[in-house]
Order: sequence, then structure tokens, then C-alpha cells
Amino acid sequence: MNRTEKHEFVNNFSAVLSKANFVLVTHYKGLSVQEISSLRKKIKQENAFFKVTKNSLAKRAIKDTDYKSLDHFFVGPTAIAYSDDPVSAAKVIVDFSKDNEKLTIIAGAMGDKELSIEDIKKLASLPTMDVIRAKILGLITSSMSNILSVVNEPSTKILRLINSKPEK
Repeated sequence: MNRTEKHEFVNNFSAVLSKANFVLVTHYKGLSVQEISSLRKKIKQENAFFKVTKNSLAKRAIKDTDYKSLDHFFVGPTAIAYSDDPVSAAKVIVDFSKDNEKLTIIAGAMGDKELSIEDIKKLASLPTMDVIRAKILGLITSSMSNILSVVNEPSTKILRLINSKPEK
């Protein structure tokens, strides 16, 4: 990468990170290309991204963002996961790190608030936005069907009463 490409990469990556709501820094030492590709595929399905970058370029990219406090974590073979939905990104990374010990979560941040590893694990245990939306939709539809059954109940009682009387 020449100087111009590096400068362009830093500007583009900084713009992407400044729009992201959640950033996670990981160590990936020992992961094969196949394992990293598998992780990228899983995380992309959750509308998140996983990027392996040079530490010096990553430090420059986060310099003008809310994530500048993560600067000191960029030592060794680091990669960045970022997303607009903190729960889905954290869930994929935590689940992958449980299955593969070579991926280690180092730090994370939501906006300008730095998160501990315990905070990240708690985030990963929360339901995703899709699950929450499905639950809300289920509550709404069940409420509507309950209302409908209450509205229809008086007419069915009258019909039962009429049908129970013997015809004369």
C-alpha cells in the first residue's frame, strides 16, 4: 500500500467508524483464513462487519471518532468488528470466541463509552432487534385476536340461547 492508498483507507475507515454505534476490538492470532472468512460471513448476516487492519492505520482511523479511547488496545494481531446494532455484533463475536479460543475479545465501545468484556458478554446475551420486533408483533396480534373474540362473544351467546330452546 502506498502513502496515498493508506491516507484514503484511513479517511474511509474513519468515516465508517464514526457512523457505527458499536466497535469491538479482538485478537485473532492463530485463526486461519478459512476461519476468518467464516466469521466474516456470520457477522455480515447480522449487518455487522469484521475487518483486519494494520494497527497504525486503525489508530489513525479512530483518532477523530468517539472510539479514540480504544487506541491503546491496538497491539498485536488485532481486528475490528463494528455495527449499528451492538447486540447482534456482540452475539456473533462472543459465540465465535466460545467455539474458537484463538479469537479473543480485547475491548469494545458504544459511542464514547468504553465497555468491559463483561459488558460485552451481557450485550451478547440480550435478544436481537429482530427477536424483539417479533415478540412485539406477537403481542399486538394476540391482543387483537383477544379483542375480536370479546366483541364476537355476545352474538355467539345469543345464538346458543336460541339454539338451546326447543322448537314449538
